[in-house]
Amino acid sequence: MVILHAQTPTVSASGIYEDSKYCSQITLSWTSGNGSQRIVVASKGAAVTSLPANNNYYLENDSFGLGHSFSANEFVVYNGTGNTVVIELLESNTEYHFAIFEYNGGGTTFSYQTTGYSTFIDTTEDLTIDFTIDDPHQCERGNLSTFTSSFTQTVSGAINYAWDFDDGASSNLQHPTYSFTNFDIYNVVLTASTYRCIATVTRPDSVAPEPIVSFGLDNTISGNVQQQCLLNADGSSNYFKFIKVFDGSSLGTSFSRYRNYWDFGDGTTDFGVGNGNVTYTSSGTYTVRLVTVGTHNDIDFCIDSFDFIVEVRPKPIDTSLLAYDTAHCENGNIFSFVNNTPDLATICMWDFGDGTTDIGLSVNHSYGASGKYEVTLEVEDVNGCYDIFQDSVEVVPQPNNDFSGLAVRYCLGDPISILIPTLLNGTWFGDNVDPATGEFNPIQLGLNTISHAVEESGCKDTVIHSTTVFPVPNFELGIDTSICIGTDFVRRIQKGLSNVSWSTGASDSFTTVSSDGILWAEKIEGGCSFRDSIRVTEIRPPSVNLGIDSLLCGDGIRAVDVRASEATYSWNDGYSGGGLRNITETGVYSVTVVNKCGTASDDVDLEFLPYVCDIFIPSAFSPNGDGRNDVFRPSGNVELLSLQIFNRWGELLYQNSETDFAWDGFYQNSEAQMGHYYFIIRYLLPVDGTQLPKTEGGVLYLIR
Repeated sequence: MVILHAQTPTVSASGIYEDSKYCSQITLSWTSGNGSQRIVVASKGAAVTSLPANNNYYLENDSFGLGHSFSANEFVVYNGTGNTVVIELLESNTEYHFAIFEYNGGGTTFSYQTTGYSTFIDTTEDLTIDFTIDDPHQCERGNLSTFTSSFTQTVSGAINYAWDFDDGASSNLQHPTYSFTNFDIYNVVLTASTYRCIATVTRPDSVAPEPIVSFGLDNTISGNVQQQCLLNADGSSNYFKFIKVFDGSSLGTSFSRYRNYWDFGDGTTDFGVGNGNVTYTSSGTYTVRLVTVGTHNDIDFCIDSFDFIVEVRPKPIDTSLLAYDTAHCENGNIFSFVNNTPDLATICMWDFGDGTTDIGLSVNHSYGASGKYEVTLEVEDVNGCYDIFQDSVEVVPQPNNDFSGLAVRYCLGDPISILIPTLLNGTWFGDNVDPATGEFNPIQLGLNTISHAVEESGCKDTVIHSTTVFPVPNFELGIDTSICIGTDFVRRIQKGLSNVSWSTGASDSFTTVSSDGILWAEKIEGGCSFRDSIRVTEIRPPSVNLGIDSLLCGDGIRAVDVRASEATYSWNDGYSGGGLRNITETGVYSVTVVNKCGTASDDVDLEFLPYVCDIFIPSAFSPNGDGRNDVFRPSGNVELLSLQIFNRWGELLYQNSETDFAWDGFYQNSEAQMGHYYFIIRYLLPVDGTQLPKTEGGVLYLIR
């Protein structure tokens, strides 16, 4: 090939491809064009936009950024006659654009191909690393950090790990663990590498010193001891003052801040103060705790705590151990006041509110007049703990307790009596009395005793009344019954010593009954009465009439009504029961009716025709002598009584004879004119063995 120097090449490089690629290096190869030489321009992150100028020679450097610079991101990485270049100092995971410009020339004359030149885009491989620390904020004592690395890479190859723990120690493990010997804030560095790829990440790991804390009671305050009374005899309360002892220098310069937290064991706390104080509102043993926390950048690291136990002695009065009467009746009142404390050395001073006092764990006192009195108890135990208790007692007059509404005697089952007390809010008890309502129910024979107890301000009184419940002379007359007309029967009851009355006027243990109505009897015994009653009904012997034997039409019904009091019915066809029965089929029917007063029976022979009984009346006829429909003649299974034909003016044209019921269309031996005529027919229709008179009227048409 003949190359004309300084002549612009006409064939560009082609077939650019990536020969090898790493995080910091790419090797490119291509097929050269018809230039004698060529330059390769690389651009980071964008296409090559700068073009070489003729008659300029451009220095190259295969380390990106060191060759001729067309712009801040465009550099010449190759200038020569070959077809390959290895480009160094590239950034990982970065897109690079390449352009190959063919040229001819030498000395100071150069001609570059600036149109139709070849381009290529490639992205370097990537290696990214990171790591986590399981606990980046630990105390010096017993610290142990676990470092867990993670990475992503687009190029194959084993990863090499290099850890620098910032205290001279290192590790080549992928996930190492490490304990620091001193407290400090360490910048741990992880460097990961593979062939021509390297990545580094740094994270802090903090190790703090352990604080040392303690505290005690301030002994400069009088009475500030570990055991105190909830309430003192001079009226003052308990008060605890604590002084903190703390070695702040152990926190070190990197961890110079710390926080204090007081927990006094009763739900109260205090923050941020050096010394603590508390007054307890309840007795008991309390654990006081001081917690000191070393911090850095508002992160808590090391904690130390110290506990101190104090005791608050209770008030010497336990109200659950006090026993005393709150009210007494004025007459013979004696109030007992007892403090059942197990501390027998306790001094108890009682003021009864009436100007008198007494000393002792158990005392008695009587009041001379009714009224309310304020009782005061002051107690001091051997530890000097003090307490005071007050309550009132009352001396009341005897209550006026009674009730009314209870009768002297009752019959068993009498209505409930409402008892009325003179004082409300009392308590009912006794025989068959409702304790809530005071209602007495006489359901128990014999003597019944009812009591009403009241209490007014501790003064109690009970009143008792009695009554007697007598039995009721019960008996039964039995169920309702019936008798046949003209007969009677006897009903009896046990009379004993009772007085007996009957509705019949009898006064003995029996009576005779011969008529219907309500029969009752009443017994009176011991002032208690009882009455029972039954209904007596008169009944007759049965009577049956099924009617006469009959021939009935096909749609006919023979209705028979067979009824008798307290009767049984027996039919020959298996039908059961009495009352109204409709018969619609041919046959002989018989029934026997029986009750306590007699027997009756009857039978009937019924034949039902296979057709319906009705009359047929033609609507027209044609008396023309053709032998068909020549006369107007009603027909049917009925008995004709009369037939009359009228013209439109009401003139009678035809009336039947005794045997013939047909009009031939003649009037006075002359043919009647064609047209409308009117008829009236009277006949007997067979119905249930009888013949029912019927009348039909209408219009007929004569056709000529």
